[in-house]
Amino acid sequence: MAIDKSEPRVGLIFRIGLLVVGLLVGTRALLNSYFDQIATAEEERKVGEAVPRQLLDLRADEDHRLTSGGMPIDKAMMTIVGKGRMGASPDIVPSASRDPAPEQGWTKMPGEVPPAMMAPPPEAADAGTPAAAAPADAGARPTGPAPKKPKKQP
Repeated sequence: MAIDKSEPRVGLIFRIGLLVVGLLVGTRALLNSYFDQIATAEEERKVGEAVPRQLLDLRADEDHRLTSGGMPIDKAMMTIVGKGRMGASPDIVPSASRDPAPEQGWTKMPGEVPPAMMAPPPEAADAGTPAAAAPADAGARPTGPAPKKPKKQP
């Protein structure tokens, strides 16, 4: 029986080990790239090419309702631009709120509501004018400059 007394070839073993590790890392990178490409293509086929029929029908219906009816939307916008908000329609004229909830406050700690807020709303015939829609005693803050305090005279 012969015994081999030579030293192991460490350099060759080290080079083979590096080659195997490099091949494993490269193979993993190639496979990840390949499967990512295949998965993206499949997702694009299933999701990207699908036509959202319900969404398109909904948008077509909304477009039809905006362009037809009592006053098409483009004509309504031109009316607002021409006459302004106050003259276009009495439905969109700003008015003071008649809602007493903000004045009452939290239910656990209620506050007093001014009597003007609890008064019945103004008549419908007077609602066309801004002054009738927001009476001065309705709790609204006055507009314009604040009144000056009188100077004390000695």
